[in-house]
Amino acid sequence: MAVFRAQISFQLDTAFPRDAVTITPHYQGDNAQALADALKTNLMAHSLVGAAGLPFKVRVYDAEKPPPSYPLASSANGTGFVPSSHPREIALCLSYYSTWNRPSYRGRLYIPGHLIGSQMALRPTASQITAGLAWANTLGKGLPAQHTWSVWSKKLQRAFTISDVWVDDEWDTVRSRGLRGETRQVATLP
Repeated sequence: MAVFRAQISFQLDTAFPRDAVTITPHYQGDNAQALADALKTNLMAHSLVGAAGLPFKVRVYDAEKPPPSYPLASSANGTGFVPSSHPREIALCLSYYSTWNRPSYRGRLYIPGHLIGSQMALRPTASQITAGLAWANTLGKGLPAQHTWSVWSKKLQRAFTISDVWVDDEWDTVRSRGLRGETRQVATLP
């Protein structure tokens, strides 16, 4: 059984590739294209993705192959981009583990705040945490037969099927998702 890395990209604010916000879950399975198609179907069913018309791309790679690695399969929905209403660096962390909550058996995905919904406050609300947890169903349910959402351990060179997930009540920051500066104001000190 192969280990796949799915790269799911959501195009926000501009059509430039650098402005795509990406999450990268791992899977065990034997059919990369069936996995890409199932993830597309799940994303289309998600209220803040499919119903909102958010363009996205799903690319599936061999997680065990060293770079350069080319996609084994891909699937997409829409073109262009959607303006985001939240700073792109803000996210909720969907944490998960397989059997034991310890290194090599756990992982995390940073779900963009734009895909959580509602206004942001000092801490995420209960409904925002629930929306973050709902991503576990989007990523882990309705997969092709013999495919499972997994934790990939580079150290152990093994994949473990996920057993537990959680989202805490703190916003997370992913600096690499930020926009590039367009203007600058300068001042001199007297």
